[in-house]
Amino acid sequence: MADDDERPRPRPHRPPSADSAVDAVTWPVRVAAAWTWRLLVIGLGVYVLARIFLRIELVAFSFVIALFLTAVLHPLEVLFRRIPGSRSISSALALLIGIAILVGIGWFVGWQISNHSNELGDQISNFVTKFRNWLRDGPLHLKSSDIDKIANNITDTVKKHQGQLISGAIETVRAVVEALGALLLILLSTFFLLRDGAQIWGWVLRLFPRAAQPRVDFAGRAGWRTFGGYMRGQVLIALFHGVSVMIVLFVLQVPLAAALGVLIFLGSFVPLIGLTVTGALCVAVAGLEHGLTAAIVVAVAIIVLVQLEAHLLQPFIMSRSVEVHPLAIALSVLTGTIVAGIVGALLAVPFVAFVNSTALALRRYEPDEIEPEPEPADILVKEEET
Repeated sequence: MADDDERPRPRPHRPPSADSAVDAVTWPVRVAAAWTWRLLVIGLGVYVLARIFLRIELVAFSFVIALFLTAVLHPLEVLFRRIPGSRSISSALALLIGIAILVGIGWFVGWQISNHSNELGDQISNFVTKFRNWLRDGPLHLKSSDIDKIANNITDTVKKHQGQLISGAIETVRAVVEALGALLLILLSTFFLLRDGAQIWGWVLRLFPRAAQPRVDFAGRAGWRTFGGYMRGQVLIALFHGVSVMIVLFVLQVPLAAALGVLIFLGSFVPLIGLTVTGALCVAVAGLEHGLTAAIVVAVAIIVLVQLEAHLLQPFIMSRSVEVHPLAIALSVLTGTIVAGIVGALLAVPFVAFVNSTALALRRYEPDEIEPEPEPADILVKEEET
């Protein structure tokens, strides 16, 4: 019994204190937790901004398109500053030239379509006839009664949904009115961005703390140079695509060759997807007119253009600061298409290039690179350096 009394008794268990529990968390876990809640807050902020953007998407997209036009027309506006007079004159002249080019493209496409509408209608009718014959005499061996039944089902579906078609027409009228309002907003925004870019950028800078203004100014300059360089380079690449395809179509004597070249030009502003979709339409028209051989020739020409853009035009026309990795382009275009359709696909790559350049500029900023207290930079209408 004495030996039992001399045995050491176990100490009662005490819960660890709060400090010891915190100390038990390893440093990597603390870093991961800190990054997690900060990323969640940033994601929530981006989500809220996206919801606000979608609520005012007509105004937001109009202003973004105005930024696109400003980036393209800016060198022209700088050239017109040599004309005596106020800044309004140079800005108005640059904008009028841009409008004239866009109106001319639209008129030319409409004129081409109207002149070849009968021929195009005959080609479509011939295609429908050939397709019906292929369904009847091809590997499917459908009966004429089955083909007529399919056609009647389509007709009955259209008749049953006439009310929806009428409501769709009303929605189309509404969309046209909204488009006219957006067009007016785009023109006004472009004019004022060209004329009053310094005041607008200065107002934006004043929204930031005074100590952060030089850093934001430096990053904004870098981002705008990248954005403008990308847009002007993309115009040259799209022009090369449009002219090249138009020449091929003219050689093959494909109708609407000029209009299809303009369509290729417009589609090239959407990387990867745009040239593929518009090129497929060109291949289809060439096939309808001259058969499979012409379609193969056009398809090969478009594939060659894609390779030239990837290996020659992009590295030569786009500077290293503007270049975006193909994977980033594919992901951004797909994401933009899912979020905002064609407009999102159009805006995705320039937005990614702008964000990438701005973020890199923020990291490499050195206070000694510019004056301690600079005046707000004229990022939008900054004079071209000689």
